[in-house]
Amino acid sequence: MAPVTGGGSERTPLLPGGGGGHNNGAVRSSNPFGVDPEQLTDMLDPKDPEKLLDLGGPDQICKALLVDPKVGLKQREQVGSGGDYHAEPFQARREVFGRNTLPEAHEVTFLQLLIAAYNDRTLIMLTIASVVSLAVGVYDDLFGSHKHDEVKVGWVEGAAISLAVIVVCFTNAINDYQKEKQFQKLNAKKEDRTVKTLRDGNEVEIGVQEINVGDILLIEPGDIIPVDGVYLGGHNMTCDESSAT
Repeated sequence: MAPVTGGGSERTPLLPGGGGGHNNGAVRSSNPFGVDPEQLTDMLDPKDPEKLLDLGGPDQICKALLVDPKVGLKQREQVGSGGDYHAEPFQARREVFGRNTLPEAHEVTFLQLLIAAYNDRTLIMLTIASVVSLAVGVYDDLFGSHKHDEVKVGWVEGAAISLAVIVVCFTNAINDYQKEKQFQKLNAKKEDRTVKTLRDGNEVEIGVQEINVGDILLIEPGDIIPVDGVYLGGHNMTCDESSAT
């Protein structure tokens, strides 16, 4: 079991200033918890056992995060000097520490993919060849040996090369665009999973986006840990970090 204290390799909510849109000074002045996001980040990135001890160890961190390891977070927790219930569950935690979500990735536009597809040495050389061929063919049709021909065909070769370049660029760009859309769908599906946690002393399943700093996660063999955290207890636990490192 571990209280959530960071974003791990998958997400990074515990940046200085938290994820609630406040600056550093505002977060510190309104922080009802006994630990700052910066302190947790410094402890976990990179992992530093000494800083864990400086914070008083797992028990003291749980106290600072206002969580009982045997009960977990309370759905209607009271935090702050006034002890008022917030309109949204865990609003105070998310204002200070942020949410367990990734920022939306910049979507690549079709035009960018088209430019990337054209950025190929062979296609550029073919473009130059088509321009030269077109210029020579048109000149020959107008002023050269074929100026008296009824049908002007000098432009055909250069135009055919240009058309081939355009077809190749659009085909590659369309394929890459479809792959990008499929990749986004797979990423969204990967994030659509649940974890077991303690809430009000009960074992419940929540989505990974609903994890808060201070949650007590129940880890089972084969689980993918969606956050950084502090190990509280268990038996012969090992973790494979090869996918992250």
